[in-house]
Order: sequence, then C-alpha cells, then structure tokens
Amino acid sequence: MSENTERTYAFQLRIDAVVPGTTGEVGIHPEFGDFAFDPDTTNNTVALAVN
Repeated sequence: MSENTERTYAFQLRIDAVVPGTTGEVGIHPEFGDFAFDPDTTNNTVALAVN
C-alpha cells in the first residue's frame, strides 16, 4: 500500500460543551497489534478542530 493512499473511515463525534481553545486529535490504529504494512506509526494521528 502506498504512503499516498487515501482511505475514508466513518466515525461519530459527540460535543457536550463548547470550550474555546480546546483541541483534540483523531488516531487510527488496528484493533490488535499494528498495521503490518506501516512501519511509521507516528503519522497515524491528526489534529482535529471543530468550529
């Protein structure tokens, strides 16, 4: 699988309160172990901002 491959994953997000300046992140990880094809797991997380 190429490092430039794009995938789409559905997820749900629940926001209970507005807190200005709050940040978060979304990460994708297999249920057990690691992705065998992905030797660099440091790029499996992305910042998330909801405005």
